Amino acid sequence: MTKQLKAVTYRMTNTSPYPETTLASFITRSKNKEVGITFSGGGTRSACCTLGQLKALHDSGLINKVKYISSVSGGAWAAIPYTFISEMQLERFWGEILPPEDITLEKIESPAPMHSLQYSITHSAVVGRLIKAGFKGYGDESFAHVLSQVFLKPFKLDSADQSFSFDNASVESACAINPQTLTPEDFVTSREDSPFLIVGATLQSPDGVNFNQSYPVEYTPLYSGIKQHFLDDDWFSADDNFGGGYIDSYGYDCIGPYKIVTQGGKTIFSVKRAPKKGLDFTNERAFSLADIMASTGAAPQEVTEFLGLKSLGFPEFNHIPIHTAEGTERLGEEYSHSDGGHSENLGIMPLLARGVKRIFVFINTKKAFMPDKKLSKPDRAASKKIDKTDLNRSVKALFVPLRNWHRLSKFSDNLVFKGGEAPLLELIELLAEKVDSKANGNPAKQALFATQKLTTIENHKFGVKADQEVEITWIYNQRSQEFENALKDKRLKEHLKEQDQDDWDPHGLDNFPHYDTFMENSGVIKLTPLQTNLLVSHSHWVASKAIASN
Repeated sequence: MTKQLKAVTYRMTNTSPYPETTLASFITRSKNKEVGITFSGGGTRSACCTLGQLKALHDSGLINKVKYISSVSGGAWAAIPYTFISEMQLERFWGEILPPEDITLEKIESPAPMHSLQYSITHSAVVGRLIKAGFKGYGDESFAHVLSQVFLKPFKLDSADQSFSFDNASVESACAINPQTLTPEDFVTSREDSPFLIVGATLQSPDGVNFNQSYPVEYTPLYSGIKQHFLDDDWFSADDNFGGGYIDSYGYDCIGPYKIVTQGGKTIFSVKRAPKKGLDFTNERAFSLADIMASTGAAPQEVTEFLGLKSLGFPEFNHIPIHTAEGTERLGEEYSHSDGGHSENLGIMPLLARGVKRIFVFINTKKAFMPDKKLSKPDRAASKKIDKTDLNRSVKALFVPLRNWHRLSKFSDNLVFKGGEAPLLELIELLAEKVDSKANGNPAKQALFATQKLTTIENHKFGVKADQEVEITWIYNQRSQEFENALKDKRLKEHLKEQDQDDWDPHGLDNFPHYDTFMENSGVIKLTPLQTNLLVSHSHWVASKAIASN
């Protein structure tokens, strides 16, 4: 029998407070915390970086001032288990993160301790697992099942029958309105001292004409959905509504609503978990941590959706619009939910929308920043070449319109900072000053980061208001001469300095720290122990330097 649920919904307007800000436990937990942290996408490369960066936040004490963590794709693969593991599991979660003066080839060639995230990353062979999951009938939850086994099972967070929530009080509220169907055992909750987590994803809704039609989804321990209301009003088909607010996370991926009531000032939808269909034996399970982990990291799904191949094992969730335009039907349907990077790959938008004024952005990029001498000064000649600089594209898209992949138009959905070219060129110059452009691979002289004070412009798609002043520290994933010079192992030090000069690299570090998001070592998202351990330690070192300077 299909499980029926009641879930609280939160209709959002431009002036609505975010649901967590009215929650007593959040107010207490976030007191005197005004910092936001973002972890970008990038598969297991970003998961490695995020692990080291999280440890640096703890070691520095800055974590005690962090109110929000916003993560996307591979960054979320580390941030999700971090948020939900217990305090006792933290030490095991970190693994062995070494300072450069203690790093030798022998140490980092050995696997990290079992049940650490480092160990999980090096044992994440996905393709074989994905094929097996498909044959076992996991359907559009195949990718979720695989990631659950890799990143959640070591920390006992892999139950597909458990949803997630913020704390015991929010679980009690859910059980109170579902006394016959939910118990506290149906939930895992975030760790009491962890920042409020936001995980980004993208709802894909191609309609046969507009293949780029997509909407930014947020998953949090408390609620999930799309903040802004969007209306697909194509002339040839019925109008489709998307978003307009959130629903309690355990109520996402449900069908309905079958009934809407107001109770105690709250709007409650009666919904049902999706029934079984075809060869998919998993549909009635809870909306789980594995689901959001798979959704935020489903990078190939944009291509499969474009080719009309549907999910191919990647997530499809039922989405119920919270708000509908007058005269249109409230219709919940199943849609592909793909990688957060298909909307915005840095995770910065949810923090700007929430008015966070101090943000650290970790750019775990797959490509080194290489200064262009023609862009060393903010003049008109330079501005014409911004589109061609090696600065991370997701960063540039926040300041200036960029050419779409087909180059027939410009992508401007992510514009959010006032001034456009001028502050972007300022950032390029700040980073360029720290890079040794004469050295092989353009390493940073120390750690590569820069801090700016910026002002927002309105961005309707992500719900960002205009004229908010924000201070941002951009922290870049790039080699550092200071880190390499401090390495204990001379062989490793020389090898890193000779990147791209060898015909064969026995250690797989020819593109350190910019491992490929896909097909590194021909394993789709698999890294070796050496690659993983060195990158985690490097990202910890860079983050520590950036935090200490700010």
